[in-house]
Amino acid sequence: MRPGGHRYEGGWTVTAESDGSFTFHSPLGRQLALQPPREPIDDSQGWLREWAYRRKLYLGPEVNMPQWDGKHPDYAIAVGCLLEAG
Repeated sequence: MRPGGHRYEGGWTVTAESDGSFTFHSPLGRQLALQPPREPIDDSQGWLREWAYRRKLYLGPEVNMPQWDGKHPDYAIAVGCLLEAG
């Protein structure tokens, strides 16, 4: 383990650096890349269409539309249900 690092489940370590950033190391001591490499996909839209089709999903323009009606939730009911569930 690196000095100043904290060990986590599975042997992963995280170290806070002096500049405020964090460094992550695998159980084998390998440093994780700051930004993982991108997997090249030539036709990303076609790939997504095929992926959704195989799973019988319809990904139309309304898929990302929020379903919230604008009303505030009833927190008393929500907390009561959580308490009853234990």
